[in-house]
Amino acid sequence: MTQKGRFKKSNNNDDFDLDSYLDEQAHKTAEATPQVEDEHETSFLKNAGLGLALVFTAFLWYHDWSPKQAYASIFGSDEATVVATGQAGNQIVIDIPEIRIPEITIPETREIQRAIEQELARASANEELPSVTDYLVELKELGLLEDDKLSAFQARQLHSAGVPVTYIQEVDNAGFLDELNFVAISEFYNNDIPLSYISEFEEAGFLDKVNFIGISEFYTNNVTMDYLRTLDRAGYLDDLSFVHITEYYKAGVTTEFLNDLKAKGLYEDLSFVDVVEMYKDENN
Repeated sequence: MTQKGRFKKSNNNDDFDLDSYLDEQAHKTAEATPQVEDEHETSFLKNAGLGLALVFTAFLWYHDWSPKQAYASIFGSDEATVVATGQAGNQIVIDIPEIRIPEITIPETREIQRAIEQELARASANEELPSVTDYLVELKELGLLEDDKLSAFQARQLHSAGVPVTYIQEVDNAGFLDELNFVAISEFYNNDIPLSYISEFEEAGFLDKVNFIGISEFYTNNVTMDYLRTLDRAGYLDDLSFVHITEYYKAGVTTEFLNDLKAKGLYEDLSFVDVVEMYKDENN
């Protein structure tokens, strides 16, 4: 039935329900509205997407269609760019990446020279050493292959380390052969540590407080006996390892500074690196 027919009187019912008619029309209008809104939203998204695509295309065109150059123009780049122009006027863009050269620690000349001398001395000693059998025979004839001196096993290890018999004699004459094991003797010989330096530790009563590695490190780093005596008087020589002592000596850390840390209750909580850095901060 058309809308026009609705205003005519019906043969079945003369009453026209205007409220129902208006409600029906309002319901149809409400159902049609979302469809119109959906159409507007779809059209807007299409237009926005097209606009962004045009902007992006223009941006790439401006940067010679290179996404890398476009990115660098916004966020920057660590690379250097070299532009070369050919005879025809064409430009060639070359990106040169940043080159990071790591820090190289070069040993001091004295350390290099000493290492070379030690290697040459060891090579020469190994060439001059007799066979292990003759080596043991020579030690036995000198009275050095005894229970209170050297065992056959220790003597063979010294031979393998390139320690000549003459050096073992010097160690024995200095009174250290019965105090030092073959590892310590090899260490002192290979690091060219004079026996007079070891005698200073014996005279100071430090041989039972500092092991042979510590003695070798102290000699290599020129740690003075005066500094060791100062630490010993303050009670730190027994407490600190040779690594700590060496680093403290290099930094100039004093016993007064260590005592102050103890008084403030910080000594036990700090590593030797902390102590060195704190001393430098407060005294430099």
